[in-house]
Amino acid sequence: MQERGISHIGLIAGDKNLPFLVLDYAKKNNKKISAVGIEGCVSKKLSKLLPVENYREFHLSQLSKTIKFFKSQNVDTVVIVGGVNNSSIKINFDVIRIFSKLLFMKNKYDSILRLIIKEFEKHSFNVVGIHEIMPELLIENKILTNIFPSSKDIDSANFGFKKALDFANTDKGQSIIVKNKKVIATEKFSGTDDLIRRASKLKNSKGSILVKVLKPTQEIRVDIPVLGVNTIKELYSAGFSGVVIEANKSIIENREEVISLANKLGIFIMGSDGNFSK
Repeated sequence: MQERGISHIGLIAGDKNLPFLVLDYAKKNNKKISAVGIEGCVSKKLSKLLPVENYREFHLSQLSKTIKFFKSQNVDTVVIVGGVNNSSIKINFDVIRIFSKLLFMKNKYDSILRLIIKEFEKHSFNVVGIHEIMPELLIENKILTNIFPSSKDIDSANFGFKKALDFANTDKGQSIIVKNKKVIATEKFSGTDDLIRRASKLKNSKGSILVKVLKPTQEIRVDIPVLGVNTIKELYSAGFSGVVIEANKSIIENREEVISLANKLGIFIMGSDGNFSK
């Protein structure tokens, strides 16, 4: 994207490492930055890296307070990154107003993200994805590790990619587990790592492959598929061979660390558009 319109970033920070990458981006590119940490999720280290006047912590449901703070800071561009699994919801006017709009929407999770984005856009903030300001995080259409998939794995990967897209079109999830060109497990609301653990308990699951894609309904600006260290560790514990993740629509949280760990543990990482050649 064109950076011309970015002067002051408003970071909404959940857990893990992505918020720190946005801080590094702002510093390297001479962008002002203010942050709201999501209470119960954000790392306590984040507040120590910003002046006290540029940092607040609010509950996930305190949207009006976040908007008011960003306005007071003259923020023009909002970036929302990090998980919110441990965040609590407090019933307030924001929750009632936004959640009432969800009653007739099919996918509640994806819909609430879109409604939140609309709230910021209504107040003239530009909401961008981390991949738009840091395209180097995007996974390329290639094998990223020194560990290469076998010819059999590549056949399963291409088969699995198409099946993952079919599954994603049902709006039930974005990840599946495949082996020998067969789908052996699909994602539930509990997420990718839980999928790997469930699949590992199935008979003859050793050597399986995780395939992860972007759902058609997924709001990529705030919910882009992410590959991190924990997933690589789960794949290794399960005895799986590797992971196939959609190229140019997914990111690696800590690229060097993730790839290094995958190489060490013998796990391949393949970025793919669904037509990977042997």
